Amino acid sequence: MKYGIVTATASASLITMLALTGCASGTDATPAASAESSAPAETAAPVTPEAPAETVSEIEASVQAFVGALGELGIEHTDPVRAETGLSGAKARFDITINGFDAGINVFPDTATLTTWGEASDSLGGIYVSYGNTALTLNSSEGITNSAEIAPQIATAIGGEAHGV
Repeated sequence: MKYGIVTATASASLITMLALTGCASGTDATPAASAESSAPAETAAPVTPEAPAETVSEIEASVQAFVGALGELGIEHTDPVRAETGLSGAKARFDITINGFDAGINVFPDTATLTTWGEASDSLGGIYVSYGNTALTLNSSEGITNSAEIAPQIATAIGGEAHGV
């Protein structure tokens, strides 16, 4: 089933690429119908979401909750970029810059893993905001003063808890 998802994803990407190519070609471009006709008919069939797709939605929802809180508070930030999880125990990790300082969003598989990670972060003097199974890690070196100031604000806005402040 894994290869079916990969094939469906690749097919959807191909359709998107073809559609975008048709839109970006300018006024001399062939109408969008020609881009659609070049794609195989079976790629247009709906794909039934499976567990991995649900996990992605959960990850995206967690990331968007923090990004939304940052936006509501008027805190300067970049768009999160997916990164390697390393030894964090997280199932997904995103790099983000907040107020000019490196930060990250870690989405953990469960609260027990977040708690274990949090204890390690606390022992190293880390500053983070937890919400559900997710942690927004704030800069605890160059930007420590800024992080200590904004962590409680973010925690209040998202309904989470500030740590290390």
